[in-house]
Amino acid sequence: MKDTATTAADRPHSKGDRIPARRIDGDGTSNARFDFEGTYAVASIVLNGKIVGDDCANDSQWEYSLNGKDWKPAIAGGSCGEQARYVRVSGPVAALPDTDIQFIADSGFAVEPADEWTNLFHKKQSWSGSDGIYSIPVNGVEAHGTAARTTTVFVFGDTFVGNVDERTDARDPSTAMLNNTLGIMDGAEPDPEKLRFVWREGENGDPLSAIVPTTPKATSHHDTYYWLQDGASIGGHYHGFPLIIGHDPDGPEGFQFAVHGITHVTAPLTAAGPDLSRVKQTDTPLYFKSAGGHTTYFGAAIMPNTAEAGVPQPDGYVYIYGLQHNGIHQLVAARVLPEDLADIGQWTYWNGGEWTDRKEDCAPIAPEVSCELSVSRMTGGSLDGKYVVLCQLGGTTGNRLAIYSGDSPVGPFGASTPLYYCPESEEGRGIYTYNAKGHPHLSAPGELLISYNVNTTSMEANMAYGSIYRPRFVRLRQIP
Repeated sequence: MKDTATTAADRPHSKGDRIPARRIDGDGTSNARFDFEGTYAVASIVLNGKIVGDDCANDSQWEYSLNGKDWKPAIAGGSCGEQARYVRVSGPVAALPDTDIQFIADSGFAVEPADEWTNLFHKKQSWSGSDGIYSIPVNGVEAHGTAARTTTVFVFGDTFVGNVDERTDARDPSTAMLNNTLGIMDGAEPDPEKLRFVWREGENGDPLSAIVPTTPKATSHHDTYYWLQDGASIGGHYHGFPLIIGHDPDGPEGFQFAVHGITHVTAPLTAAGPDLSRVKQTDTPLYFKSAGGHTTYFGAAIMPNTAEAGVPQPDGYVYIYGLQHNGIHQLVAARVLPEDLADIGQWTYWNGGEWTDRKEDCAPIAPEVSCELSVSRMTGGSLDGKYVVLCQLGGTTGNRLAIYSGDSPVGPFGASTPLYYCPESEEGRGIYTYNAKGHPHLSAPGELLISYNVNTTSMEANMAYGSIYRPRFVRLRQIP
């Protein structure tokens, strides 16, 4: 067995293919642990060319884990029955050479690092780290595999603008923190030469956030700013529903903020991205208490299900997803015709059985999601035609990427499928991971490019370690 899996060709593409694995620890005689460096459904274990028996024993005990902490015993034939990254064995088999131990893929999902995308945002000059990272095709076509025909706008949240020392990884003390920025990328490939970053500048050249609040609701609070949430290209205009954020000194370190409302922001789109000189902002009633008394707001994900978006069998509506906080974040949905998107009075809300004009009656369609997420119409593979919610489980600082799938934009969505464990929090220094989402137009059919955010609760750590506050990427593939 190879020490590392170095190319995509080494990875399994069909049921029955070998999963490359490397031995990462063990005493070499009675126990061993292997890492797939991705997650897979495992069909069987092969020892010396023979599949292990249904008792999975062979005088040894086999176990699987998604995160390297929580272990489950192998089942018939040595399979795991769900996504796994690690395998450990105790018993005589651990003494076999790696070449005599093989793991065979089952049909299902593969989730593997997409290092080329992670590296794209590992800049150490000027723009040097952010979260958020929604992606918007300027031409409005959201369908899989269409990014080569357009420009992509990346929407970022809090952003460091300043240099990072190549040797020490420390940020320059003069580094500025902006509350939102944009990235503009031409084509479909993660080429640093085709990616540029956008923010405004003050009279003295100091960097300023790309979009600054100007609405009456936003300016009625002291020192507010925008977290942009998701956006979409509809009718040649950027549309987004940013959160109005204010400071809350009573919050814990890293979470010292309060939400004051939702704004609708729009601007004409050009090949250079949104025309920031022509931004229009309007207060909305989209931050409210539900009939059950739960804080609810919209804009966390937008899915145009229209002919313009190029998705299969469109129903003509734009779906805007939100969150309802009931101890955990639950997903809620609204929809509107694209020409009425700016008229909130034309929106309707899913109440669990039908669409209603009473936003307070909106009902959860997925039981647990992250604060930011995506909803996408999939093409290719076993998920073809399904609507997939890609999110992160485990609360604000969760570390499990998961999907829900359903037959309509409002489901019904069954139980979540955990796909991948984000390992960065194991490094300490207050590091946490959050807000995974998919990028369908940047993904091949049958796949989904996924980003998630990495941060730390310590500003001191963020300044000392410039590599922390960057998006990471993995790729979901379907294995037939």
